[in-house]
Amino acid sequence: MGTSASNSGPKDKTPLLPAWAQQGAPAGSPASPPAPVPDSPDSSNTTAQPASQSSEPALPATPSSQQVNSPVLPNLTGGSWNLARRAMSSAAKNGGSARRLRLAGRRYVSAKGGAKKAASTAVAGRAATARIGNFVSDVAARGFTEAARTLGLQDTVGQKVDFVLAAVINAIAPAGMNNDDAIARRAASETLRELFEKHGVQEAGLDALNAMTPADVTDTIELSVAGYVYQLWLFELSQRIEQHAVSEADAVRLERDVKTFVTGLVKLKLDGKQALQFDWNGVEGKKFVQEIYEAAYKLLGGTS
Repeated sequence: MGTSASNSGPKDKTPLLPAWAQQGAPAGSPASPPAPVPDSPDSSNTTAQPASQSSEPALPATPSSQQVNSPVLPNLTGGSWNLARRAMSSAAKNGGSARRLRLAGRRYVSAKGGAKKAASTAVAGRAATARIGNFVSDVAARGFTEAARTLGLQDTVGQKVDFVLAAVINAIAPAGMNNDDAIARRAASETLRELFEKHGVQEAGLDALNAMTPADVTDTIELSVAGYVYQLWLFELSQRIEQHAVSEADAVRLERDVKTFVTGLVKLKLDGKQALQFDWNGVEGKKFVQEIYEAAYKLLGGTS
């Protein structure tokens, strides 16, 4: 999520929110940055060029929250959400220590109705994780070229790495019509970028992904789940943090601390070899993804 200085606009906007997620953002305002995700998370002023004029596929803008009403995000009112908001505010103002974040996590999951309900409402996140699981397991089993063909991206084979990464992100997490879609897209973008960086694809080329092991598959799936969980957590709770209570520096630090906390926490009991054999698009795959999201929220809520 972006937390750059561009958030110095209207005072009713919390710096925890990126431009695409802010209430009252101008209709048609730029959304999440073009993939691959740049080093600076917030490059929302970048204008995507048509594919014919750019070296990489253009990413359609993600709708602002003024343009759509998400059917997934809850009505953030009531005592449990107030407790969750206060815990998150404390973590932001006093430093996101593990103790404070554990408390904030417990109150957040409780406010969402528990781990099972939280997992059930993670519609776009689960869908993106299933597609990522399908893609990386296919790469590990048959190599990148065949996996790209399965995604319908055979024309990207041999293209520049940035072009291919953008195309894979578009195929796995296309722009949707609500905030949940945008959050899932951001999480998928960061997961895939990290995958490419981990295997040195920029330097060694796309064939470097062919060395992926079952352990690499599970690591990538975990990153996908953790990425969505922490992005959504920041998005939902930042809407409830008291106005003017959190400085922009606090918000940037909190985002970093939350990402580190959730990524370190979400160590799921995944079998990489089993993941290679899943029908990710079938009943078994959907059940598996539901279970790992529920497990992640149990870990965050301290109920595992």
